[in-house]
Amino acid sequence: MERIFEARSVVIVGVSERPGNLGGYILQNLIAWEYQGRIYGVNPKGGEAFGYRLYPSVSDLPEPVDLGVIIVPAPAVPDIVDECGRKGITRLAIPAGGFEEFAGGGELRDALVAAARRHGIRFVGPNCLTVINAHTGLCLPFVPIPPELPRGCVSIVAQSGGIGLDFLARLKDENTGFAKFVSIGNKTDLDEVDYLEYLGRDPATEVICMYLEDVERGRALLETARSIKKPILLYKANVEPLTRESAQSHTAALANDDAVLDGALRQAGIKRVGRLAELAGYAKVFSLPPLRGNRVALVSPTGGILVLASDQCARRGFVFPPLPAALVEDIRSHLRAGVVNITNPVDLGDVHDAEARVYIVDRLMEQDFIDGVIMLLISRMASGEVSTGGIHGLRKNILPDLEALVDKHGKPLVFSLLATAEVRNNARRVVSLPIFDDAEEAVDAAAVLRDFSLRWAR
Repeated sequence: MERIFEARSVVIVGVSERPGNLGGYILQNLIAWEYQGRIYGVNPKGGEAFGYRLYPSVSDLPEPVDLGVIIVPAPAVPDIVDECGRKGITRLAIPAGGFEEFAGGGELRDALVAAARRHGIRFVGPNCLTVINAHTGLCLPFVPIPPELPRGCVSIVAQSGGIGLDFLARLKDENTGFAKFVSIGNKTDLDEVDYLEYLGRDPATEVICMYLEDVERGRALLETARSIKKPILLYKANVEPLTRESAQSHTAALANDDAVLDGALRQAGIKRVGRLAELAGYAKVFSLPPLRGNRVALVSPTGGILVLASDQCARRGFVFPPLPAALVEDIRSHLRAGVVNITNPVDLGDVHDAEARVYIVDRLMEQDFIDGVIMLLISRMASGEVSTGGIHGLRKNILPDLEALVDKHGKPLVFSLLATAEVRNNARRVVSLPIFDDAEEAVDAAAVLRDFSLRWAR
């Protein structure tokens, strides 16, 4: 796997400067991402592309390279794989489609596998966007990938390239960076188990997110997951009868028994998400300290949202420890009109000063009987500004002050921010805290963090 993701030299077979040439897009990605390894190109006509010399064949390369990328029509792939093997290139990424996902493509698949086995070659794909290593600039998809995508610690394994790219965009919206990306396509050779095992020991990866349409080595996947002390989030598609035919034509995926898979994943410690949109938010919640128990303080300036979130907390197994009299009196001293009864959940609707809200959360987090705080905020600003304080602090954004409390107490503070998308996006640029769109999503994310924290605590 290191020869693939940490490749120090790459050859693109099938590259030219011709408009629309897919190999050209791969080369331009490497340039845009400032890949520091050696880059070679192969085109039967020779010449050059984007400043790089093109060799007539793989055999003409001046040296064996770590990784070959084959982006030519499917019928030509087996012979090129054979040529790569004779040159000593034993790791390949094959984005080309036209294999078992099409009728009659099975023979080509068999020829591809036979050529690879003759030379001890391992490969990504085919029929995929292949790999990105955000920290080395190795960016091999055949579509333009913006280099401004943030670098970070979340790694992605996606059976669908399009879904994988959508997830990268969602991570960017969450202001969360990624480390490794692999689109596995037909996974004719390397599959999700191989990638999971690699990412489990990859020092740059702290959270693993997976999108799968089928699981062929189920037992191996579960055994591998059990050995990994990192959060693993999975969205499993292709579970309804109506989707199975389209999935088969997409990546030759076979549906699995969903009920069996669901129970097995739970036993292995893999968190299965119900919606693709949840993956990015749940991935970011692991940037917080562990949530080591069910005891939370639920805080909101609006009573209605507090009731809604309380119901969701109950569904997720959280409890609200009662507040001691001294703490209640301390909070009450910051009320404006004294019309709110202070309990846990904590209604801050009568606390209109921004600094007072921060102080109250500080006091809650310092209590030994509180494992973490779930806070539901509202921004009243109509423009793109962020306001999360009270009426007297209308234009004050207290999120940076609240973020400091996480470091101070070593406990998680999980937020939702009810506001326009523009305001939420601005807030995510101000702080690194995970910010969720609604109260129920914040509670669900807190439960994901708790379950992972308690699993390894046990």
